[in-house]
Amino acid sequence: MLLQQLVTVFRCHWIRASGNIIEKINRVKVKKGEQFDPVTFKSISKVRSPGCKKFSLVAKLLALQWKLQANQKAQRLERLFMLCGRQYTQKMIQRLGKFSQRLMALSQARARSRLGFMMGAVVFSWDRDRITEDDLQNVIDDMDHIQHQCDADKKYEHYMDTWELIIDKEHLKLWRKPLPSSDLYEYKVYGTFYDIPPTAFFMVQIDCDYRKQWDKLVIDLDVIAKETEDEAGSEVIHWVTHYPFPMYSRDYVYVRRQRVDYEKKVMVLVARSVEHPLCPVNDQYVRVSQYISEMVIQPHGEFEEVTFW
Repeated sequence: MLLQQLVTVFRCHWIRASGNIIEKINRVKVKKGEQFDPVTFKSISKVRSPGCKKFSLVAKLLALQWKLQANQKAQRLERLFMLCGRQYTQKMIQRLGKFSQRLMALSQARARSRLGFMMGAVVFSWDRDRITEDDLQNVIDDMDHIQHQCDADKKYEHYMDTWELIIDKEHLKLWRKPLPSSDLYEYKVYGTFYDIPPTAFFMVQIDCDYRKQWDKLVIDLDVIAKETEDEAGSEVIHWVTHYPFPMYSRDYVYVRRQRVDYEKKVMVLVARSVEHPLCPVNDQYVRVSQYISEMVIQPHGEFEEVTFW
């Protein structure tokens, strides 16, 4: 239906343009001894009247020919649209349906967040929302199971069977798994670096002020709440980042915790989205309500060596 309307507008535009030319030609009053100028729609002198009449007739014929060609081009364009429509309409409808469902879900989530904040329902609790020691240990164990998939005892041989392997290289592996009741995926990456010390890499991840300097997409990145004064506890981060046009910028509110175990030579960083009364949903940004980030860094030798996985 939309394509037919576009073709109709296109055809009417061309027909109207050709009709305007004929109308302007008919309105021109050419005096004896003058010629008609098709650019200015005025008369110019030093030509006999019979020649002017012939020129006017030729101009009318050209306008009619233009009208005919416009009609033919509109018909061809309409047939082309119809042909493409038969092939792609169903896919477009499905994609538009999924997109509209996402927009509705997003608007409902934002409405619930606003209503909850107004009624005092957005309550953050460290007892419930903090990242625990068990959470950190589970992430470390997950890394250990991936590393030992090919061991002789085959204890973890099928550990990643529910994940789809996307990239399989010597120093880089990437898996993905669909999220329940969603078109989105969660990803898991395992790789090795040979050009940066693990401690430097770790500090880049947790230093919010330095992130503002090297990441030009950052609009805002601040710690808005801390469980304890030292770095042992969890903290709440508000992060706003640019997204490419035509998408709106995104903002994240998440709780984060890190741990460095010098005895076992492992560093772990875990973050997941939360709701916090200091950062209600803002119409200026799109709130990312599902966010999980888990990172484990293990040096091949010592923390100061320039290699880790």
